[in-house]
Amino acid sequence: EKTPQLLDDNAFYSVMRRRVAAHLKNVGSPSGGPTTQCIALFWTSFALWVCSYCYLLYSGTLLAAVCLGFSATYLGAFGHNWVHQPKYKSWAYLSLDTIGFSSDGWFREHNLQHHMYTNTPWDNHFEGTAPWLVTDPTVKRNWAQKHIMPYVNPFILSFGLYGNYMAHLVEVCKGNEVISPWKLLLPLEMCAMAYRWGLRGLALMYASHAILGIYYFTMALMNHNAENCMDVKKRNASQDWGEAQLHASADWSVDMPFWAAGVYLWLNYHTVHHLFPMVDFSHHRAIQRILIKTCEEFGIEYAVGSPVIIYKEMIKTFATPMSLMQEIMVYGGGI
Repeated sequence: EKTPQLLDDNAFYSVMRRRVAAHLKNVGSPSGGPTTQCIALFWTSFALWVCSYCYLLYSGTLLAAVCLGFSATYLGAFGHNWVHQPKYKSWAYLSLDTIGFSSDGWFREHNLQHHMYTNTPWDNHFEGTAPWLVTDPTVKRNWAQKHIMPYVNPFILSFGLYGNYMAHLVEVCKGNEVISPWKLLLPLEMCAMAYRWGLRGLALMYASHAILGIYYFTMALMNHNAENCMDVKKRNASQDWGEAQLHASADWSVDMPFWAAGVYLWLNYHTVHHLFPMVDFSHHRAIQRILIKTCEEFGIEYAVGSPVIIYKEMIKTFATPMSLMQEIMVYGGGI
C-alpha cells in the first residue's frame, strides 16, 4: 500500500506559513513575539489584578469584586497568550495560576489536544462543558440540554473556574498532572477573604469568579460553536490542517486594532491564533489580512460574523445537533 504524500509547498497552509514568516521578518519580529505595547499592557493588567484583590480584601465591597473579576479576566486572556510561547512560560504562571487555572494543565490539554484536534473527539474542549452544555454536533440532546441549559449558560459558566480547578485537581490526585505550589494560591485567596469577611467574603469571591467565567468562557465557546464550526462534512473534506482550522473556528470584528480587540479578550482573531498559535496576539490583525487574501486566492470559504449573530448561533448549536449521526474524522480530507 502506498504511503500518503504530504501536501506540497503550494498548499493553502504552506503558502500561509511562508507569507506570515515574511511579514513577521519585515516588521522586525521574526519569532512572532509580543510588541512593546503588548508587554506594557500585560504588566498593567497584572498590577491592576493585584491592586483589585488587595482592594477587595481591604474593603469587602461589591465594586471591588467587580474590579477583581474584570482584571482577572484580562489577566487570563494574557495567560492564554503566554502559554503558547515557551519564552514567556513564567508569565503564564503569573496570568493563569494566579487566578485559579493551571498553566501546566493548559499546556498539555489546550496546546497539545485542543489546537491539534479542534472540534473532534480528541479535543479536550469537546466535552469540557458536558453534560450541561453539549458542543458535539453529532449527538442528540436530552430535553434539558435542548430547552433549558443553552439559555441559562451564563449561570453555568459562572462556575467555570471552579469546574476547571476541580478537574485539574482530580488529575493531580491521579498522578496525571504535576503537583505545584501554585495550586494553593486560589484556596489561600478565598481563605483570606473568608477569614476577614466570613460568608460575605466567599460570596464576593464568587461574584468576581462569575464575571471571569462568564466573560472568558463565553468568548471561548463562541470561537468554536458558531454554525460554520458545526459543519462536519465541510471539515472532513478539508484538504489540509490549515483549512480544517478555518472550518472549526469563528471570528468577528476582525478590523479592530490591538488595544480595542481587548474588549473581546483578543479572541475575535481566533482562526489566526489556531493557524499560528505561537505567534503573539499583538500580530493577529496584520496576519488576518494575509489570511483573507490567501483564502480568496485558494477559493476557500472563510466566514466572518458579528459577535451578536455568532452568540445566537452558539445558543442554537448548544440546543440543536447540526450534524446529527455523522462521523467526525480526526484527520479529514487530504490530511
